[in-house]
Amino acid sequence: MMKKHAGFTLAEVLITLGIIGVVAAMTIPTLMSNTGKAEFKTAFKKVISAVNQAVTLSVAIDYMDFGDATSGTGADSVFEILRKKMQIAKTESSDVDDVKRMFGTTGGSNYTIFFADGMVLSYPQSMQNCTNYDNIKMKGCAAIVDVNGVKNPNRLSNCQYSAASGTLSTITNDSSVSGSNTFCGEENTLVSDQYSVRFKGQQLIPNGYAARYVLYEK
Repeated sequence: MMKKHAGFTLAEVLITLGIIGVVAAMTIPTLMSNTGKAEFKTAFKKVISAVNQAVTLSVAIDYMDFGDATSGTGADSVFEILRKKMQIAKTESSDVDDVKRMFGTTGGSNYTIFFADGMVLSYPQSMQNCTNYDNIKMKGCAAIVDVNGVKNPNRLSNCQYSAASGTLSTITNDSSVSGSNTFCGEENTLVSDQYSVRFKGQQLIPNGYAARYVLYEK
């Protein structure tokens, strides 16, 4: 007597593969998006740490911090502080294609430093004396950092992202949150590759709601 072997029919296999395909199509984009956000957050924290280590060494060795900095790229400039303590690949002060790709046409009026590890820092050529205090009010010098250089998405992280509509408010900096009672959270924050930062004395700190949210997770 011949034994019967249990198995799957071709139809059953195809149906199973179809279900797996549908589930994958629904979950993979979300997983990739979450992975991208995690990478951007980690990279931003690395940037803050690297620059702060550089200025700490500058204070210890050269007795100079961002508050002492002069404009341009001279011996006492922010550029020179970073150049001495970090690996710089190149610096641009004109509206070259890479700068425009990252920061738009306004990038041409900035010094844009490309570091060997891939991050890019852009700040006004006139930036100087980035002190902790100025006329009692906290001041410092604003800048933009792109954690992955010329790679996309080249968008500023901010807290005006609408998860419901999937759109981003038209803003040029991360200075405000839409809605008087709105705070940064996973539901309204666009975590991307660019962040607003501020040089202050002996440190580089997040400048804006989204940058603070990403660094401090609150």
